[in-house]
Amino acid sequence: MISDIISTVLAAVIGNYLISCFVLGLIVAVVKVLRWRGPRTASVISGLFLNEFILYALGVAFAINFVMHSVFGDYAAKTIGWAQSPFQLELALASLGFAIIAFAVCGRRAQFRAKAAVVVAAFVSGLGDAAGHVYQMVVNGDYAVNNTGLLLIGDIVINVVGLALVIWHAVARRRDPVTGTDAAPPRSAAVDEAVTAR
Repeated sequence: MISDIISTVLAAVIGNYLISCFVLGLIVAVVKVLRWRGPRTASVISGLFLNEFILYALGVAFAINFVMHSVFGDYAAKTIGWAQSPFQLELALASLGFAIIAFAVCGRRAQFRAKAAVVVAAFVSGLGDAAGHVYQMVVNGDYAVNNTGLLLIGDIVINVVGLALVIWHAVARRRDPVTGTDAAPPRSAAVDEAVTAR
């Protein structure tokens, strides 16, 4: 009985790895906010959530997606209702590219502009994926488990949340421009002259 429950939960977590990575990122962000030792301003909180979103919902999830569509391409194609094709490798390599970029910009040293760029690119890609799934469902009657259901919902919800985090952090940074969750903004020439004069 318990082994059946455990195997069902594991199958759901592994089978829905995009959503699992997204949820894991939210949990890690909440823990980091609670453990933050400075003032919990909106820019700090939004920055922590954005960083963990990029790390888990994009970096880790796209890395797993790379493995699924390359190493386990036959299985992935079957669950989406596709025939195996060279498109699988193209999707795998695109996912690997997104993962590399996400890993490169997820930390505190990365500029906000780079973080926004990877989230917006994933947003466009994710909504394009969702449109493709809907098209296949309507035109070709593809109701395979990974063409509809949680994958389709995840393509939309995860990317909308990512865009919302970027907007939240952009607004928060305008009110509180110096945060410990981002790279410091470049100093102006006037500030450099004042520092040199001291």
